[in-house]
Amino acid sequence: MSEKSHPQNKAKGAASATQAAHECLIARSKEDLEQVFRLRYACYRRKGSIEHNPDESFRDSFDDQENNFSFLVRSAQKQALASIRISVVHPGKGWLDSPAQHVYGDHPELQKMSRESYVEASRLCFGPAARRDAFVGLLGNMAAMADFCQVHWLVACPRVEHSATYQRMFGFKALAAPRKYYGVNFETQLLGIRRTALQEYVRDARPMANAWMQALLQLTQFTSMPLAVAAAC
Repeated sequence: MSEKSHPQNKAKGAASATQAAHECLIARSKEDLEQVFRLRYACYRRKGSIEHNPDESFRDSFDDQENNFSFLVRSAQKQALASIRISVVHPGKGWLDSPAQHVYGDHPELQKMSRESYVEASRLCFGPAARRDAFVGLLGNMAAMADFCQVHWLVACPRVEHSATYQRMFGFKALAAPRKYYGVNFETQLLGIRRTALQEYVRDARPMANAWMQALLQLTQFTSMPLAVAAAC
């Protein structure tokens, strides 16, 4: 196989084209985080999932914890398009808490995953101008964080009506009955998959495989990589 046709080079080419249209970063500055919180508020209020807040901002205590990282997708004009928060639970690093612990902390399946390690996706939201592939791209960042921090599991608690999509597209397994999620007024379902099982499941799914590779390249190459991630993971 020639270097030009190598899958990794094709993925890099796709990444370059995508980055020309938008950027994905870990929000750390006050301005970037404000974009995340305002996008969240607009998304969750649009669906009636949270109460009105005159500040039009939606955040919680996890946003201040060092094991939580909010990814922000923006257009070339710096318009917030989509966001996801990734919580890293890793006993060996002293990172023990995530939103799911406050919903399913008593459940044997989450307790088992907590004794090992996992990343949890929460506060997944999209603006009206988000591209159709934004969902796969953000899940690629979740998988990349799992790789980068070498955790065993990926955990998600999507709305009940979205649970089947995670199971079909990414191989997640339903692990518990629905419960009301942390900080919102709708029910979600605990889903989980081992990192190695996800790798096998999406091996031939090029959109997810490319999104995962692109996100991992960004995590390992970005000079703006948060020190908390680089040092701890």
